[in-house]
Amino acid sequence: MTGTRRIKSSGRPARQKTATRRRQDADRIVMGGAALLVALALLVIYINVRSSRPVGPEKEVPSLGNTHLAPGALSPIQYNSTPPTSGPHYGGLVSWGIYRTPQRYEQLIHNLEDGGVIIYYQCGEEGCPELVDQLEALVQEHLDLQQRVVLLPNDPTWTDGGPIPLHQDMGSRIALTAWQRIDKFDEFDAGRIRQFIARYQGVDHHR
Repeated sequence: MTGTRRIKSSGRPARQKTATRRRQDADRIVMGGAALLVALALLVIYINVRSSRPVGPEKEVPSLGNTHLAPGALSPIQYNSTPPTSGPHYGGLVSWGIYRTPQRYEQLIHNLEDGGVIIYYQCGEEGCPELVDQLEALVQEHLDLQQRVVLLPNDPTWTDGGPIPLHQDMGSRIALTAWQRIDKFDEFDAGRIRQFIARYQGVDHHR
């Protein structure tokens, strides 16, 4: 009697299927990682582009550099905005805070370079006590958080004892300045001011 022959399975097809699945799983992991990297890169690009855009109607002003002047010297060039947002300036800073008297543009520009926001108000001869009170209250909140903000008047008649006015007419009652950024308007707008401070305060511009 002839016996039935049993053919043993080598198991090769099963091993091939397992290897194929593993390769497919590895391919999916690689593709997923690549997709994540692309998404992160796009997010970084979006954030950088968004951060470079003005937060509102403010303007971007071309840089005039950051040359240092001797203390007390006048800028050798005319600034390209009023108040200025870059250009020749002194080496020291005005202390962050609220001032009731004007300060030199050449001093304040260094504060901008150091990541500060300078807020100017120009009231005229009649004054604007209500506006000043509103601005001071808002700025004090940011100073309490140790943020780099200065508030002061812009006075186109101020000479500091010399023959030449040291400020110029800025053409509005309020001006927000940061390095290469300026926003001017006439009516107090807390949201607009807070947004400007949030975007530009603390961004260092030293080379």
